[in-house]
Amino acid sequence: MRAAVLRGGDIVAAEVPEPVAGPGQLLVAPLAAGVCGSDLSAWQHTDDFLVAHREADAPEEVFDPDRDLVLGHEFTARVVELGAGVTGYRPGELLVALPWIRTADGSTHTVGYTDSSPGALAERTVIQSGGHLKIPAGVDPITAAVTEPLATGVNAVLRSGARDTATALVTGCGPVGLGAIIELKQRGIRSIVASDPSAVRRELALAYGAHVAVDPTADSAVEVLRYHHGGAETFVYEASGAPGILGDLLSTAPKYTRVMVVGSAMRPETIRPVAGILRNTSLEFVGGPGRTESSYTALERVFEHLVRRRFDPALMVTGYAGLDAAADVFAALRPGAGNAIEHVKILIRNDLPDGGGIIPARQAPPRTR
Repeated sequence: MRAAVLRGGDIVAAEVPEPVAGPGQLLVAPLAAGVCGSDLSAWQHTDDFLVAHREADAPEEVFDPDRDLVLGHEFTARVVELGAGVTGYRPGELLVALPWIRTADGSTHTVGYTDSSPGALAERTVIQSGGHLKIPAGVDPITAAVTEPLATGVNAVLRSGARDTATALVTGCGPVGLGAIIELKQRGIRSIVASDPSAVRRELALAYGAHVAVDPTADSAVEVLRYHHGGAETFVYEASGAPGILGDLLSTAPKYTRVMVVGSAMRPETIRPVAGILRNTSLEFVGGPGRTESSYTALERVFEHLVRRRFDPALMVTGYAGLDAAADVFAALRPGAGNAIEHVKILIRNDLPDGGGIIPARQAPPRTR
């Protein structure tokens, strides 16, 4: 079957073996899959990516860099076949996938980060049978693929417990930051400031509920936050991974601010801890489900917002591509130095013919299968 493969540092189109659903698993055909910042790091900074996961004792995303890897964990899919013992699903159902798989050695991995099973950048993949969200009639199964990346930002807001009397700053308005803005709006946060150098992303931030959108290359987002602060409890949701931003926030954000770090690059950061102590600023790092969660609450929360049409997922999809153009998608989302990112979310669709490159969202054909 066709797949987009990470091979020797390059993303290439290739034929890979068909996966087989084992006991407790589903064989599914991805409908649309996004490329996550983690995928970009695994591609461009493979060694640092693996070192970070080993240091953090997070083996579920450790893979062999010398073997082919099919990435992809943000996706919707159609159920093709049920493995032995699976109940509660049927062939043909459409899912927002919870991307996890238990491999033959009994270890659990995030789909797309094990070389023994393909991720969603393929015509078919295998997932464990638990935790997936069934897409109801009337919900577009293509744009619903933004659910997982948005959930990361929503998770930061849920973990912070921000209430409607608070003031918030979201730094970085890619899918993760936009997820935070969507949830902040639903909570009625009185002042939401968004910061991103991309005009496209600032416009999206406003559409999704931010009250003010700042270009950090021209103005200080923290100064705008201070203007709206008024003594309220203050939260910063850092989703940019910009160099030096944690140190800057520790020394400039209003006192008693809670900084929720939900996006970061692979490189080390330097901070001055005493600045945080003197300002009573908190740094909290947010990943997936919390220790008391039996399911991924944030994923379910985004899906609820989507199904009830509290935001339009299509607004953030700026392009589509077939599997053969996956390398173009990666390059567009991590351009060379000095080049702006012109996209927010590009979805890779198996139903698009080869040779089309990246198709602007407004020009993309409807789903054919």
